[in-house]
Amino acid sequence: MARYYFDILDGAQFVRDDEGSEFDSPDAAVQAAVRAATEIGQGRLARGETSNVVIEVRDERSQRVCTIRASMEIDWHVSRPQGPHPWSA
Repeated sequence: MARYYFDILDGAQFVRDDEGSEFDSPDAAVQAAVRAATEIGQGRLARGETSNVVIEVRDERSQRVCTIRASMEIDWHVSRPQGPHPWSA
């Protein structure tokens, strides 16, 4: 098993993953990073945020394996509801 690191770019803030996680293959690491980006995006949408989610996957040698970009956009086609965001808890 190899260790992979998921660095998160959040606007101007960079959060480096210094712990990492072990995966059987690069594909398994990328699939886990996609799930992480999805979860982060869902949390942002629940707060009414639509900023992009960017995760850079690195291997044990600090070589970038891939960059995942999840883009979220809400196009309103009716008047925007007022009050608390409908997805807020």
